[in-house]
Amino acid sequence: MQNKSNTPTKFRPLQLPQSPVASSPGKNLTGSPRVARDIVADLFNTIQNWNDSHIKGAQVVKQIAELKADNIDEYSDELEDCTNNLYNLVQNLKLCSEHLKKFKSQISALHKIERKKEPLFISLNVGDIGVFVETVVNGYLEEIKVKEVVLENIAHSKNKDEVMFFAACWMHQTNITSHINLKLEALLLETGHRKIN
Repeated sequence: MQNKSNTPTKFRPLQLPQSPVASSPGKNLTGSPRVARDIVADLFNTIQNWNDSHIKGAQVVKQIAELKADNIDEYSDELEDCTNNLYNLVQNLKLCSEHLKKFKSQISALHKIERKKEPLFISLNVGDIGVFVETVVNGYLEEIKVKEVVLENIAHSKNKDEVMFFAACWMHQTNITSHINLKLEALLLETGHRKIN
């Protein structure tokens, strides 16, 4: 890079503030950093629980699709068992979504009492962390609506295309975008749950 007089200039490395997590190894965090870090940890753990139920549900949805493909009009005992399994998994996903709403509320409350503009950890203040958490949670809250529609309709599909559509809706989780996953990873990095290489 050159300045106006065409003489080379040197880049200086970006200096980030030291995170309270890194500056106090072996010590417990306190105050707002501790609360925010715990919320992000709980958010991540709940999403892992969601992912587990989603994967199990994908297997159940595949079984339902195979049963319906063999005979679209039949309501066998096996289909009923699969539908009951899917119902239980959706109930677990609904529980996850309730926890996610709670985390969104908690970070919002923290933002109301912690109005500082300075970064809480590395680069995000409490308001920024709140926006990230809200974005992640909102994606999952939209996705639970899709899961409920799939549960209500897949066993009653009228043709193979309809069954495959509902199966695809379950599998692809279109409301949980790469943007949302990136926000979650940023939160994990910011709060020290993931190491910055």
